[in-house]
Amino acid sequence: MRRDAPRTLDDIKHPGPKASQRRPWLPCHAEPVALTLTNGGSLLQELGQWIDASGYQSAVLDLSGLALNAFDYVMPDCAFDDRHAAWYSDTRVSEGATLVEAVAVLGRRDGQWFAHIHAYWQENGNAHLAHLLPESVSLAGNSDLNGFGLNGAGFEAEYDPETEFTLFRVKPSQSTDTPAPPTNALITTLAPFEDLHDSICGLASKIEANTFKVVGLGSLAGAEFRSSPPMKGLISEILLRSGSGRQLHDGQQVQIRGVDLNGNLHQGALQPGKCPTLVTCELLLISAD
Repeated sequence: MRRDAPRTLDDIKHPGPKASQRRPWLPCHAEPVALTLTNGGSLLQELGQWIDASGYQSAVLDLSGLALNAFDYVMPDCAFDDRHAAWYSDTRVSEGATLVEAVAVLGRRDGQWFAHIHAYWQENGNAHLAHLLPESVSLAGNSDLNGFGLNGAGFEAEYDPETEFTLFRVKPSQSTDTPAPPTNALITTLAPFEDLHDSICGLASKIEANTFKVVGLGSLAGAEFRSSPPMKGLISEILLRSGSGRQLHDGQQVQIRGVDLNGNLHQGALQPGKCPTLVTCELLLISAD
């Protein structure tokens, strides 16, 4: 039996000691990339072959428009045990769909390439947002993708004592004889309860840019929006939408799509100080100057 859903932030308890670094980050070079994936291939295999050939340490990719065969996915849900603050639903199956919006963070897990994917799609007249199980995802047609290849730092999965989940962490690149390209970006993985909007604002100063883009995904313990109803469910999965970041004269905007543990879908610009991280958020901030 699953635990009761949390009603307040005080109800959310992570089992382990708090990490000393709440917004760990590393500078990196983010290079815009474009790639074509072929019909019928395994998404994870295709991405692994591409990144091996390209030589990047990690990548953050926009999977919007990707046409998929049947795939498995999970939704945010309450935990079964008394240790984890949240868990996933039972595995569900899509008959196949074209992703409307989707983000993939590509990094290493147990020495192999692994993709953390959050996606929004329409199927049989219904809208869905979920965490896709990457091993189940295969391509229904040729697809052109874009995003950013990373050097200088990347994402690597390891056990997180605070949450007792295996999560992507930021890791520096191993030294090589190849000169490192100039840094124009940073990657970060936020700790529980770090405010997503405020963290982005604070970290943006590290890249010394007047304007920047931010891409990524994660989970929030509820959220309030500038001009749409709040996400009251305190267990959720989110993805950052195109346009998030700071433009000249426009201020900072963090646009998300999210789904809570009740299956309610939300979207909008986040209110500062009103969007605490639940487990983690994996982010790439890139200078747009």
